[in-house]
Amino acid sequence: MARAKLLVDTNVLIDFLSVRRPFYDEARLLMIAGRVGEFELWMTSSQVTDLIYVLSDGGRQALMPSVLERLRGLRTFVEVFALGEAEVDRMLSSSWMDPEDALMFESALSLKADAIITRNAKDFESSLVRAMTAREFFDWLREEQGVDYQEVAF
Repeated sequence: MARAKLLVDTNVLIDFLSVRRPFYDEARLLMIAGRVGEFELWMTSSQVTDLIYVLSDGGRQALMPSVLERLRGLRTFVEVFALGEAEVDRMLSSSWMDPEDALMFESALSLKADAIITRNAKDFESSLVRAMTAREFFDWLREEQGVDYQEVAF
């Protein structure tokens, strides 16, 4: 099986970086698998500033060193897709109700991602790129590929 290319939604990245329960364990498993090269994990350039804003509680300078350190760690195994004019223009002319989700979808198309990993798959119902939770992704791997990450002790 070729390595899956996964565009990870901001909510999953926040779950991991903030150790946000009860979602952290599945996000952590996804990140570990990406870290060891099982999958290609991607985020968009616009997500970086979103993460900085959310994780620093709106830009609080006292939190910034810790936030930037966590993002530097994330960058050791999560690639950044530099979205540009084409993705923005397609988002602006799309019929999607949520511009942020539309931009994720357009980025996934340009990236040729196999899936968008999100906690809100319903937000991507009109997506041509499959959207699923981390749990659904691991269930799919078990059912379709015979790979069960729940049996791996980390």
